[in-house]
Amino acid sequence: TAQTEDVDMAVRQLVQGRKIDFCSDSRSGELAPMSCAAMWKQRLRWTIGWDETSLRHGSAFTNSGRLSCRARFGLIWVFLFRWCMTVLTVGSVYVGLPVTMRWSMQDVRWGKLIHHACTTSFIAGMVPWLCAVLEAIVRIPERGCLQGSIRAFAVAIVSSPIGAISYFVFNSCLQTASCLKLCTGNVKGWEVTARRPTMPRAADAPAPVDI
Repeated sequence: TAQTEDVDMAVRQLVQGRKIDFCSDSRSGELAPMSCAAMWKQRLRWTIGWDETSLRHGSAFTNSGRLSCRARFGLIWVFLFRWCMTVLTVGSVYVGLPVTMRWSMQDVRWGKLIHHACTTSFIAGMVPWLCAVLEAIVRIPERGCLQGSIRAFAVAIVSSPIGAISYFVFNSCLQTASCLKLCTGNVKGWEVTARRPTMPRAADAPAPVDI
C-alpha cells in the first residue's frame, strides 16, 4: 500500500529501467478540497506518500544498475535532497530571519561577502516575483477585469516574500507531521479528500421550462 500510489508506481518503473513518456493528449482535472481541514489532510497524505516512497526506494537510487547516471542524480535530487532543502529552509526562516531583524545586514557587522551574497539572493528572489506580477497584470484584459485583477492580486501576495515564508512554514509543519506519523507508525489507510462539487457552466445549464 502507498499513500501516493502514482508516485510509488512511477519510481518502481524507473528503478526497473523502464521509461515514462509524456502523453500530450491526456487531460486530468481536479476539484478543490471542501475545506481547509480537507486540504490539510490531502497535503499531509501527499507528504507522507513522498516520504514513504523515498524511504522505501531510496537505497535503489544508488544500488540499482538499471538506472542511468542522469536518472540516478534526478531521483536523488527530487526525493532525497528535498529533506536537506527543508532543513535549510527551516534554518533560513526560523533562524536567519529573526537574526537579520535583530542585527541589520551591514558590511561592518557581517562582512562584505555575506552582505553581497544576501543582496544578490534578495534581487534573485525579487526578479521572478516582479515578472510574475507584471505578467498577471498584462493578462488582466484577457481574463476579464474582475477575475484578472483577483489573479494579479493573488500572484502578488502568494509569490511575495510574505507568501513564500507562509508556504515554508506550512510545508515545514507538513514535513514534521509526516515524520511523526511515520516514526510512530500512525499512518492510516488511504482517505478520500472531501471535494467541492463542480459548478455547472452556462452552456450545460438546463433550459427553462414553461409551465
